[in-house]
Amino acid sequence: MDDELTLPWPDEAETEDTGTGSAGKNEKQIPSAPRARKRRPKTPPPPAEPDEKVLTVGDVNRLARQSLERITVTVRGEISGLNARYPYYVYFDLRDSEASLPALMQKRQFDELDFPLEDGASVVVRGTLTLYERQGKYQIRVREIRPFGEGEIQRRIEVLKKKLQAEGLFDDSRKKPLPSFPGRIGVVTSTRGAAIRDVTVTLRRRFPPARVFVRGVRVQGEGAVKQICDGLEFFDSRWPVDLVILARGGGSIQDLEPFSTEPVARTLGGMSVPVVTGIGHEPDVSIADLVADRRASTPTAAAEAAVPDRHQVNALLGKAAATLRRHAASDLKAGERLLESIRRRPLYRGSEFLLASFMQRFERAAVSLPESPRRGLTRNAHRLAVLASRPVFRLKGELLSGACAGLATRRSRLSLAGVRVIERETGTLERIKARAQALSPIAVLERGYSITFDGRTGAVVRAPDEVDVATPLTIRLAKGVIDAQVTGKEKE
Repeated sequence: MDDELTLPWPDEAETEDTGTGSAGKNEKQIPSAPRARKRRPKTPPPPAEPDEKVLTVGDVNRLARQSLERITVTVRGEISGLNARYPYYVYFDLRDSEASLPALMQKRQFDELDFPLEDGASVVVRGTLTLYERQGKYQIRVREIRPFGEGEIQRRIEVLKKKLQAEGLFDDSRKKPLPSFPGRIGVVTSTRGAAIRDVTVTLRRRFPPARVFVRGVRVQGEGAVKQICDGLEFFDSRWPVDLVILARGGGSIQDLEPFSTEPVARTLGGMSVPVVTGIGHEPDVSIADLVADRRASTPTAAAEAAVPDRHQVNALLGKAAATLRRHAASDLKAGERLLESIRRRPLYRGSEFLLASFMQRFERAAVSLPESPRRGLTRNAHRLAVLASRPVFRLKGELLSGACAGLATRRSRLSLAGVRVIERETGTLERIKARAQALSPIAVLERGYSITFDGRTGAVVRAPDEVDVATPLTIRLAKGVIDAQVTGKEKE
């Protein structure tokens, strides 16, 4: 222990030293009852032995325990020989470089501790000194125990971690995805440490197009928590970026404590842009790492996680360009096949092919239309002859007079109807003929126009650029064909 305590012996003022030398100095006795003074005779009597009260070992240990239990001390030491196998008490020793102090604490108190108590842990114990009478063993009865140094910091971190985890601040569902190609990157770190150089060099090497903005803050000591929170809020509200990197080099748990505080965790949880942390080294995991959208083991790893590798980007762009060229070539071939299939359709085979069916119908109508009334008269005359051959029409006189009159009327009507049908069909035929002539390219040629074909391919020539000088041509006229050759060209 750092401080030595000198414990007063009970009623020390009333005790007496009954011996000389070393034995008399180290031995304390309980005073006996006072005796009455006697007048000394003139002749000295023989020396009488003083009365002594002899105590048992149990009495001495009991007196020592009663005296020790009046003292409450606070002791710092290292746990050694922890024994938690008994149902009611836990036993261990507090050690330092000079001494050892046995200690005991209730098992219920041990189970309710919010930090792991194990051999080698540095703790601060507050309790009452006592003595185990049976063995005369000096010990301390623990009332309070807490970690010392890093253990205390770790305990606070664990308490805060449980609180934030219960609120869902560590859930993966609330974490934002990182942009694939960030253009603006904010870095919150110290400008005098190695982390800023590692981050900027890695970002420049892996993804040169990204623009990096550094917000210098303190990363340990007084004021570090506020500056870290202000730096994060600066990039979240006042200086827009696509991604934020929170970085710091390695250090002890005291050095990294600002990154395991509640204000930093709350600020990270409220960020609208993704945050990548690279704090300390691989074993160091702070609360900021658990809240951030992506945790990296070191500042360099955080920069590598924030941006893609330019070689991979170039390979990806090359693959995308090859895919685009392949799709473009495929679409071009599909378009050529579609165009060729359209060219083979009847609409593009020539005027003769288009007008062939109409001309055939016109010719059949022109032949059959004049003969239609005659065939109708012949058919009706045949039917009349069949009816006249029946016995009812062989009677004389009245039987045939009405029929003859009706026949004459019908004949006149039929003649008039035939004439009207012929006139109507003739008009229709003329209109069809005029329409067909209007659609016929031959009628166009009759007006003085011509069609020029390429003598080599047979394709229609529509512009001077489609033929070369000395190309043979075939010129279709209304009444014949002329062979020609290109001697010169001139654009309109």
